[in-house]
Amino acid sequence: MRNEPMRRNDLPETCFSILPSSGQLIVIRHGERGYYPSEWDTGSREENREIASSHNARRDITDIQEAAMLAGSMFGWNTPGTNPQWYLDNARYVNSNIVQGHIKDPIMSVYYPVSSFLLCYEIMGKQHFYLPVDKLPQELMGQRSQFIMLPDLVRGVPVMPVTATFAQNGSCTVQLEHGSYVVGEMVNQEYHITARVRVGSAEFVMGECEKAPAPFVTWQRNCKNDGDGPPNFFWGHYRSDRSSCIDDFCERAGNEYKKQQNRTAQQEQNRTTPKKERGESR
Repeated sequence: MRNEPMRRNDLPETCFSILPSSGQLIVIRHGERGYYPSEWDTGSREENREIASSHNARRDITDIQEAAMLAGSMFGWNTPGTNPQWYLDNARYVNSNIVQGHIKDPIMSVYYPVSSFLLCYEIMGKQHFYLPVDKLPQELMGQRSQFIMLPDLVRGVPVMPVTATFAQNGSCTVQLEHGSYVVGEMVNQEYHITARVRVGSAEFVMGECEKAPAPFVTWQRNCKNDGDGPPNFFWGHYRSDRSSCIDDFCERAGNEYKKQQNRTAQQEQNRTTPKKERGESR
């Protein structure tokens, strides 16, 4: 798998949206100020909203990515709101509930048992549901799976975005959201990559190789150093069991997130602190 998938915290080249003031259906292009009126505009805010949402969903564009694109077209592309990750960094934790039910295979009409905490966060005024990565069955996240999981990084924690439907008997059916996985195969040192999460310019991946002495591994990657070649993974942590590997995957991503947040905060402090004051503090 050579082509990089569009992550849910990336910006698409184009997307549909509606003007907040009038509800007009518009097209937004990444990097351009303003917008293009759409010939599909119906004159109805509700119908235009449905057109924009359905079209974006078919291209695996989330409402968060759309909001970031709209912010860029209106206020410029150097503001925090133009980064989809900014919305995930500022998500508000609402609650978590124990759920018993099934998770649907994204392609086949197959359901796998799931018993987990369902995490709820408020993002842009809407509730979003997430499943802990360690609750994904091996049929979806394993060497024999046809998928690579792409969790969101919510407040520094890798979690799987899902939709949840509750039956009258209390059981829950969970489905992975668009863009949270890709169909395909990626192999490094005979390990099949099962999950990937991006943290700034760094990426952390998890792999599995049944015949290896340590069948599970996590690697780091500096995305800026790949050039035109394949992904350059390094600093492998090899594990004998799946659970500790998933814990390591989440911990490495979380530690890198904290490090980058602290670096950003320090840079902002240096930028806003007068030079004389900085000199006196040395």
